[in-house]
Amino acid sequence: MTEFDADVLVLGGGPAGAWAALAAAAAGARVLVADKARCGTSGPTARGGVTLWNLPAGEAREEAVRQTLAHGGGLGDPDWMYRVLEETHRRVGQLVQGGFRFQGEHAERPARVYLDGAKYLGRLRRSMVVAGVRILDHHPALQLMTDGDGVVSGASGVALHGEFRGWSVRARAVVLATGGCAFLSGGAGTDVDTGDGLLMGAEAGAELSGMEFSNAYSLAPVADSPQLGGRPVAAVFASDQVMHFATLYDESRAVLWGQGCGSRAEAFAAIADGRRVYAALDELPDAVREEMRRLGPGVSGRVPLCAVLQGTVRGTGGLRLTGSDCATTVPGLYGAGDVTTREPVTGAVSGFGGQNGAWAISSGVWAGAGAAGFAAARRKIGKARPVPGAGLGDKARLDPRAVVGLVQEHTLPLRRSYWRSDGSLRDSIGELDGMWPGVELALGGKGPDRLRARQAAALLAVARWTKYSALARTETRGMHRRTDHPGAVSDWRVRLLSGGLENVWVRPDLTTVGARPA
Repeated sequence: MTEFDADVLVLGGGPAGAWAALAAAAAGARVLVADKARCGTSGPTARGGVTLWNLPAGEAREEAVRQTLAHGGGLGDPDWMYRVLEETHRRVGQLVQGGFRFQGEHAERPARVYLDGAKYLGRLRRSMVVAGVRILDHHPALQLMTDGDGVVSGASGVALHGEFRGWSVRARAVVLATGGCAFLSGGAGTDVDTGDGLLMGAEAGAELSGMEFSNAYSLAPVADSPQLGGRPVAAVFASDQVMHFATLYDESRAVLWGQGCGSRAEAFAAIADGRRVYAALDELPDAVREEMRRLGPGVSGRVPLCAVLQGTVRGTGGLRLTGSDCATTVPGLYGAGDVTTREPVTGAVSGFGGQNGAWAISSGVWAGAGAAGFAAARRKIGKARPVPGAGLGDKARLDPRAVVGLVQEHTLPLRRSYWRSDGSLRDSIGELDGMWPGVELALGGKGPDRLRARQAAALLAVARWTKYSALARTETRGMHRRTDHPGAVSDWRVRLLSGGLENVWVRPDLTTVGARPA
C-alpha cells in the first residue's frame, strides 16, 4: 500500500477536477489529484469540442436566465444561474488574458465559447503542475475514507501499472469530480464515466437529486458508415454538436429536424421504430462546415445515425449539493461537475447548450475553494477507515460482465430509458434489484479485476436510482417522458431526492415545493 497525504484530495482530472485543484491550491492548500486514466487526456472533454455558457452582464444574460428557467420545467434556480454565468465569464476572461485562443467570430470577447477539448485540458494540466498540484495518473479511487465522526478523510484505490499496488490518501477534505455515468454505451470518451463517484458518495451517506433526469441521448454516426472514411466514429464526431446543426431525414427523405422544423424527439422515435435516420452533412452552416474540414477531409454526404445513451454525463442528476460552496450532505465531501446534480442550472433538461461546460468551471472553483476552507479549519484527522462498499470482495464469485449486461439491457434501449411507463420501470426495477444482493456479496477481485467489479457495482447502483426516481415522478417534464403520464403536473414542480443501496428510497425535496407558481 502506497500512502499519501494532502490537505485537499480531488478525485477526477477532467475540467471540474482541474478547476477544483487550481482553486484549492490558490487558497494555499496542498492538493493531490487522482485520476482514473491520464489526467488531461481522458473523458468526453478530451475527445471533442466544449461549449461554454458565457454571457456578459446585461440584457443578454437576463434573457438567457429567463429562457433556461422556462425550458427546464421550472426546476432551475435563477440565483445559481446568475452565479454560474458570472463565474464562467470571469474565468473565460482569465483564459483570454493568459493567451488561450478561442474559436469564433469574436474570439477575443466570445459570447458562446467553443473550445478544443484536448487543448483545453492540456492547458489545465500545465496550470496544475505550475501551481504545485500533485497528479496521480491511472490511480482510480475505489472507496472514500472517513474518521470516527463520519467526516470524509481521504480515499483509497488501486494503481493501474506495475504490480497494481493499492494506494490511500489521507486528506482533510475531498472533492468528487469523477464525472457522470453513461453505462458504457460507447459514447466518445465516456468509458471512464461509470458512476464510481456516485456510488462512493452514497456509501458515505450522500444524497442524490434529479436521477430521473438522467436519460439523455445523443445522435452519432453508425460506426461502419462509408462516409467516415474508415475512421473511428469518436475521432470524427466526439459529440453530437455537429448533429445539432445537421438536417435529419428518415429513409423516406421526410425532414425530422432542421431548417426551423421538426424535433430531435422525432429522430429518436424513428430509430426506436426501426426506421433509418440520416444527417445531411452537406447542408451544414458555414461555421460548422469549417469545423468539419478541421476534423478531416472526406466526411460529407448523408450519414446514417444511431442513438447513444449519455446518461448523467449529458443528463442532470447527481449528488445533491447543500450550499454555494458545493458541499454535499456528508461533512468533508464536496462535488463538482457531472457527478453532481445540475438541476439548479438546467432544471429538468440537459445542459448541452453550454451549461454543463460552464458548470464544470464554476462548480470546480467553488468546490475547490470550499474544500480548502474546510481543510484549513479542520484541526486534525483522526483514524480514517475505508467506507465499506459493494464489489470489493477479495475473490470474484460473480462475473462483472453479467452485471454490466443486465444493466445495459435495462438502460441503453430507447424503449427503456427515453420513453418510460409504470410497467417497463417496474420490470426493470425487479430485475436490477434481484441482482444487487449478489453484487454486494460476490463481486470482487485483485488489481484491475477489482476495478472492473467496482465499476459494475456502480453501474447497477446508478441504474436503480434512475429507475426508482423515474417511477416516482408520475408526469412528463423535461427529458423525463412517461408514456402513461404524458403531461406536466403542477404538483410535481419539485425535485426528487434519492439514495440507499440495499433499499433504494426516493422522496421530494420539500424546499422546492411551491417555490414558484406552476
